[in-house]
Amino acid sequence: MNGSTIRYGKLKWFNEKKGYGFITDETSGKDVFVHITQFQKAGITDMNEGQNMSYELYNDKGRIAAGHLILLAKGENNIKNVISA
Repeated sequence: MNGSTIRYGKLKWFNEKKGYGFITDETSGKDVFVHITQFQKAGITDMNEGQNMSYELYNDKGRIAAGHLILLAKGENNIKNVISA
């Protein structure tokens, strides 16, 4: 994930039993797969639909997925807000 572009989106849905969900990218509108391990790596334990997030894309066994997750406060949707927080 090093050197990847930071992207922004909202958690569309997450199923804790299945261990995965999707983030809707705010620019393209496409859904990006996200695995529970990425939430665990980020120390995120409370996954709420509609939560604003930043993330990076990476190759997860041949599939594009979201990693390096950061939860953003409502209204935060760019790197300036994340750095100044």
